[in-house]
Amino acid sequence: MPGDFVVLTIEKKKLSVILFDLGFTLINFEGDFHQAMRESYLAMADSLLASGCKIERQTFAGKFYEAISQYYRNRAVDLIERPVEETLLKTLHHFDVHHLDDPVLAEAVKAMYLYTEAWWKLEPDTHETLTTLRNMGYRLAIISNASNTPDLNRLIDNHNLRHYFELVVISAEEGIRKPDPRIFTKTLKKLGTQPESAIMVGDTLPADVLGAQNSGIKSVWITRRANRPENNDVIESIQPDYKIPDLTSLVSLVDQISSVN
Repeated sequence: MPGDFVVLTIEKKKLSVILFDLGFTLINFEGDFHQAMRESYLAMADSLLASGCKIERQTFAGKFYEAISQYYRNRAVDLIERPVEETLLKTLHHFDVHHLDDPVLAEAVKAMYLYTEAWWKLEPDTHETLTTLRNMGYRLAIISNASNTPDLNRLIDNHNLRHYFELVVISAEEGIRKPDPRIFTKTLKKLGTQPESAIMVGDTLPADVLGAQNSGIKSVWITRRANRPENNDVIESIQPDYKIPDLTSLVSLVDQISSVN
């Protein structure tokens, strides 16, 4: 039932910091994600053509898709976040384009992300939950796997989320991705707190849950957007500390955690 939650483990601790994932946790992509991404590559091609770059639109989109897909496979293993501009330049080599001015690169990348940003919608319980948690005295922060810092910042600002969060940590800036424990420990260091005082809330078992647990942070798995291959493949092997169906349930959960202190 909405509002119900399952507590898998509870340990006494002084909870003061709540870390959040962004995509599919606070906001949701309401559309065909893979189709939208393919169309965004055409938007990137259009930007390049408008700048005078000598490419063929459909061929570029196909080559970029191949290159970015390979990059995604690589980063799933090494957890290294590289600028998307690197993949763009690699793709342009197929067209004997070996240099672009930085403003042209930036505009092409922006065109790609602007296309997909319109599909991200706020979850209905996000603002109410974050407001309640702030009023309860909790410090809030975001740790997001995102390939482009301007895109992530626009998503946060487009949905009026900035004022809730003391800190936003983005993999594109750190050069590493969840579940690498270093991105969690860096976040805690910036906040001046310890793992025992924090929980991590996210939708992805391999990134949010495993990453938090490997950093000594208790994990909260939010399940309403969690029916995806990356979760289904590990649902038996990665067990969250807490499990909730939606953000509204988080308020009751943290209240229960705090009550056992």
